Amino acid sequence: MHLSDIIAMAEAGQFDLALQAAQKIEDARVRSFALREIVKAMAKAEQIDLALQAAQKIEDASDRFLALNEIAVAMAEAGQFDLALQVAQKIEDARDRSSVLMGITFAMAGAGQFDLALQTAQKIEDALVRSFALSFIAEVMPEAWQTERANKTFQLALQTAQKIEVALARSLAVSFIAAAMARADQIDRALQIAQKIEDARSRSFALSGIAKTMAEVGQIDRALQVAQKIEVAPDRSEALSEIAAAMAKAGQTERANETFQLALQIAQEIEDASARSFALRKIAKAIAEAGQMERANETFQLALQAAQKIEDAEARSFALKDIAVAMAEAGQFDRALQVAQKIEDAGDRSLALRDIAEVMAEAGQIDRAVKVAETIDDPVLRLQALATIMAAKRGKGEAEKQGEGETGK
Repeated sequence: MHLSDIIAMAEAGQFDLALQAAQKIEDARVRSFALREIVKAMAKAEQIDLALQAAQKIEDASDRFLALNEIAVAMAEAGQFDLALQVAQKIEDARDRSSVLMGITFAMAGAGQFDLALQTAQKIEDALVRSFALSFIAEVMPEAWQTERANKTFQLALQTAQKIEVALARSLAVSFIAAAMARADQIDRALQIAQKIEDARSRSFALSGIAKTMAEVGQIDRALQVAQKIEVAPDRSEALSEIAAAMAKAGQTERANETFQLALQIAQEIEDASARSFALRKIAKAIAEAGQMERANETFQLALQAAQKIEDAEARSFALKDIAVAMAEAGQFDRALQVAQKIEDAGDRSLALRDIAEVMAEAGQIDRAVKVAETIDDPVLRLQALATIMAAKRGKGEAEKQGEGETGK
């Protein structure tokens, strides 16, 4: 029996039959994946006890965690927060449990349940993850006109971050909080905090995020000033490309072209081939989003040339994977597939093809996505792609039915 048949059974509510079929799968990785899909279907059907029982049958620890995470998130998004928290407590690993609790706090905050979200965030053991959760809650609060409370929650997030013993992790946490503050319309405070970050890389990350937010809200001149303060070249070039995209969106075409050119100059001066490829890929994606496809293709080509010069084979494969996926996201499917097929590492090649197939499916190219998925060597990644394509196909069918119904009215 094909995995697609097993998933179809589970989605039709035939859980016993699906479980029996999944248990007969010989490959352990494929069996774990099948059980995860069944658990996901059970959670959607709010069959929580069954989902928990099925999750415990998954042999692979990481797959078992992912299954429990899916149950918890499904419960939280359905507003069943008590059940979601009960599921989270069944996760043995403290770091994994912290990650799931963060996801639950996101759902709580998104539903406006700020008291509950804050209580849950305080239960997160990992200080880095706890600071992330608190900053997200604070970022959402102004949308509910709770600006003063957002300020206090951001302060709590910063206090939590300062308790992190590892300096690099502490800087990362503060950079994340500063970027969130900017998105919550606290740009001046965000800048003050970002400039005090110890680690240059984290400081650049924060300033890049702040500059992007400034550009999005129309503070383009100020965004350019902030971008010039970014020390890490890949972050500076990315920030400039995001600002250029905002300029293009605002109809400032000539200025956008000049800023894209400046971003490209900075990126091409980066000595490390891997970092140069990363920066050029980011710029190409921003140019594509601005609708300048010819220039985007030229920049993708520069990113490819840089990637080919990466000496480490593993890093080279990883860079090519990211470029191939970015090309697909820009709608350049033929070029994306050509690049993916050149990836030396079989695992990275499979990852690239999975992601390309999923992007194709989201774009409505279902048949082509299936053909690409069938070329994936890794059996689990192939099944993941096919499962996503099936979901996209169902979504497309439902949308078409709804459209027909509205037309018939």
